[in-house]
Amino acid sequence: MNKRIYAIIGGWVLSHTLWLGIIGTSSELSRIGNSLFMILGTVVSTLFLMTSIRRHPNRPFTQRLFLLLLFGNVSLAVGETAQLIVERRHLERSRPFDGIDLVFSLQIVFYLLAFCYFLFNRRSQINLRFFLFDELIILIVTGAISWHYLVTPYLKQMELLSFNTLLLLRYPLGDLLLLGGMIILFFGVMKRGNSIPLFMILIGFHLQLIADVLYVVLYHTDFPISVMWLDPLWLATVLLIGGAAILFDVDERPLIGKGNRQILDGIRLVTPYIFLLILFVTMAQQAVSWNGLTIGLMIAIPLLISRQVRIVMDNQRLRENLEAKVEERTAALEQALEEMEHMAYHDALTNLPNRYLFARLFKEELRRAEIHQRFVGLYFIDIDHFKQVNDTYGHHIGDQLIIDISSRLEKRLPHNTVISRQGGDEFVVLLFDVKEESEIEACGQQLIDLFERPFILQETPVFMTASIGGAIYPTHATSRTALIEQADVAMYEAKRRGKNQFHVEV
Repeated sequence: MNKRIYAIIGGWVLSHTLWLGIIGTSSELSRIGNSLFMILGTVVSTLFLMTSIRRHPNRPFTQRLFLLLLFGNVSLAVGETAQLIVERRHLERSRPFDGIDLVFSLQIVFYLLAFCYFLFNRRSQINLRFFLFDELIILIVTGAISWHYLVTPYLKQMELLSFNTLLLLRYPLGDLLLLGGMIILFFGVMKRGNSIPLFMILIGFHLQLIADVLYVVLYHTDFPISVMWLDPLWLATVLLIGGAAILFDVDERPLIGKGNRQILDGIRLVTPYIFLLILFVTMAQQAVSWNGLTIGLMIAIPLLISRQVRIVMDNQRLRENLEAKVEERTAALEQALEEMEHMAYHDALTNLPNRYLFARLFKEELRRAEIHQRFVGLYFIDIDHFKQVNDTYGHHIGDQLIIDISSRLEKRLPHNTVISRQGGDEFVVLLFDVKEESEIEACGQQLIDLFERPFILQETPVFMTASIGGAIYPTHATSRTALIEQADVAMYEAKRRGKNQFHVEV
């Protein structure tokens, strides 16, 4: 999938560039072909986004995010189409800001809305206060440099400083807002996954910023380059956004290791200070004169910035260590609670459900049997002559015999049974979801057969038997208490009749 998307994007942008290189930018054919490349390329990106929206019907956040990006693409396509119609009809665009410019401006507006929506929904993953602070530093630095190199030259020529010029600056300023935010988001969110889609969007916004800045410069200069050469850059941005949507992973499975995450965190923390350092370097280049104060300032500022970066990184490391310890303690507490809950509802020796858990399961199965009109079988098992085993071999061997009996019950009985140790040498078996009473009789006989093979006690085979009493829901009783009493009475009747047998009242 990735290679196919890259091939479509790269092939389309390359074909567009080759078209301009072969046909040129001055003929009517070149202008028509350039517009068709832009329109159709935007349609391809829009199809990518529509496909991504349909792929995630149960993800409203993802659908709304892609829908905002789709509106941005549609704005560009509508603007290019309107411009093509105007050129084909040889109409003049005399006003400094007409409807077509408004449509083109909507592209950056929808991109900004999508970015803000993404940021708002990920506020739990990103410290929004620090994010906005870092973003403000980047915008101030880039805005100051842009003002100095883009706007100041026009201030020197007052005839060029017009409403039209200020409107042109909306493109690079909007791009700077997007690009600064994406740089912070990229290094903050990439560690959770989606590194490739975020990187594609980051590259796209870089290309758009370059294209918009060059467009502002070329608009007021006589440099012999057509602005049509910037269209492949704008188109690449749109295609990269559409491709990123196709590759977007809604589950965001982590794709990078711990070491790489630390590197990304470091880059994210350092990025605002790098922009700040760029501003001071630019100021140094514009200094009127170099003296001791200027040199001292230019040395102190980088040292101060590096010290601040070090403090921030140390705080980040301490916070990560604290979070790791909290997670470790939380995991240990959860495991302890699970063990305590398990111990509360299971027999310590055999790990079978104890009488409390068995009572709850028994109640649930009776309710299901009443709803679905099924039978339930209850068996009381008492091991014959178990006291003699304890007296002869000791309690340790007696415990091992109980474990062996419970293991044999678990392995040989059908899946629709619940086995519980009630204490001592007594077991209870519940047979549920039974369609015929004959199945209950057969299971009782199967319980007796389990004791045909000897148990190995201290490497000596010992034959054991059991007395088993049964009760059937709803034949003998309909309540849990009455069924237990009936099974208990049947078990004692089996003992009275000579043990080693299964008895159920007719």
